Amino acid sequence: MLRTRLFGGAVAGTILSVVFAALFTLFWSADLLVRRGPPRFGDAAAYTIRVPYSPQLLQSLDDVTRARVEYRRVIVPRGTVLREDVEAHRIAVGYEAARGGASALRVSGIALVSFTLSALVGTFLRRYGPSTARLLRTQLGVFATMLALLVLAKALLLFTALPEYWLPMSTVPLWACLYLDRRTAFIINVVLGFFAASLLRFDVLLLIVLLTRGMASSLAFRDRKHPRQMLVAGTLASFAGLVVWLATTLGLDGSLAVWADLRRGSDSAIIACLGGGVLAGALAVLLREPAERLLGAVGRDRLLDLTDLEQPLLQKMAREAPGSWEHCRAMANLAEAAASSIGADALLTRCGAYYHDLGKTIQPKYFVENLSPGERSPHEELEPDVSADAIMAHVVQGTKILRDGGVPEPVVEFAYTHHGTQVVEYFWHKCLEQGNPKGLGEDHFRYPGMKPQTKETAILMLVDSIEAASRTIDPPDRKKFEEMIQRVLFTKLKAGQLDECGLDAQDLRQLTLRMADTLVNMYHSRIKYPWQREAREVDPAAATNIVRLPTRPEK
Repeated sequence: MLRTRLFGGAVAGTILSVVFAALFTLFWSADLLVRRGPPRFGDAAAYTIRVPYSPQLLQSLDDVTRARVEYRRVIVPRGTVLREDVEAHRIAVGYEAARGGASALRVSGIALVSFTLSALVGTFLRRYGPSTARLLRTQLGVFATMLALLVLAKALLLFTALPEYWLPMSTVPLWACLYLDRRTAFIINVVLGFFAASLLRFDVLLLIVLLTRGMASSLAFRDRKHPRQMLVAGTLASFAGLVVWLATTLGLDGSLAVWADLRRGSDSAIIACLGGGVLAGALAVLLREPAERLLGAVGRDRLLDLTDLEQPLLQKMAREAPGSWEHCRAMANLAEAAASSIGADALLTRCGAYYHDLGKTIQPKYFVENLSPGERSPHEELEPDVSADAIMAHVVQGTKILRDGGVPEPVVEFAYTHHGTQVVEYFWHKCLEQGNPKGLGEDHFRYPGMKPQTKETAILMLVDSIEAASRTIDPPDRKKFEEMIQRVLFTKLKAGQLDECGLDAQDLRQLTLRMADTLVNMYHSRIKYPWQREAREVDPAAATNIVRLPTRPEK
């Protein structure tokens, strides 16, 4: 049985949301569960006490009439001995006393909020995210990276005295931009912002800064070919976060003491606003490879390594199935140009084109492109169903070879989707012409793979048929190429092979134009050499400079 990638449905999404909410609620309330009561004056703070940015009633101990309200945040570092004569300590102790312990209602409320937000993320990934976001592996990776970052944020808040604006929450949105898409990054950013703000009783100012930084970093990161640009995006986003913090603080306080804040050094909120964005970009770059594995993606460096023609698997194909290898190389150029025209991953598509037919190395002579001139096809002596089984086997065998060779699953996916669930029509019709003596059904001649799930794999399916059919077009002019491409597109659409890949009408139109251009350029005419003109005068057939190959029966 061919094992394909798993997709997360509503049940799996609900289970993921429940598990994520339970884990988040557990570490959200960890400090409340372990403490024996509110801190007391004279004791050392067991963890950093943080009072969110909020209006505080400040009054003199000897004159109540001098009371005033001031927006401020209070941070009492872990290990500090609490003193009653220190105003910040009085505010911190009062805040912790009012905060209370881990009551059942409080924990239940956070659990419900966590489940709701995580369920919204899961629903978006399944219904509106890119096709890869529907993979169970990717959904697990998204929740795992979010949870890891929130644990880091909780640790930073409990065990350091750094301002909360250092929280690098835009790291995960940057990864989402790199491996998924910008819309998904925006959704993850909003949800992560609320989760992080909940660690400080939903601090509004922190939420505003985190949301701004996340959106700005997602917009600023535009060059996916150079992941190190995530550091630049994080740096630019830090300035956007700072502007919003300054404007919001000025709106709430009516004043802004910039120099006084900067003189606080590591306690400066301004420095924290800038540093948090830079830290997020740096973490996104440094931890890119672990995040890549968690999300089930494959990095550009790995793809470039796989497209090296000296790769052992590619050398194996060039040696054992040379005709199929040349077909793959021609497909790679056409598929890469097509993917680039609609903004799909061109390098991944090229890589998939190189490896998708590796299963043909097992029995190369069953495929017409590997036969020598005049060599008889073994299918002439086989029954149609046996021939179909031999042809379809290359999908399963190729998938096994690739997995055994450690090729990343996004590349392996091209092997079992490039024929989708189509019928091997040549041998099915041959069976019908012979009267179908075994009483076989159409499903016996159907490929055992799955329909393309991404734009990249769908492009390869189209190019596989288009590249083969292009060899029969004579003369090779643009109009004939466009008609052939449209015929192939209509055939795949009618068979429902493109239903799950995400290609829309605009994509198909652009693909038709780009592939027609590419084919015209591939088969452009050349000036005849003198010896060719002389040969044509003697024997016109000998001077033909374009050889047309027959349509391959297995396609």
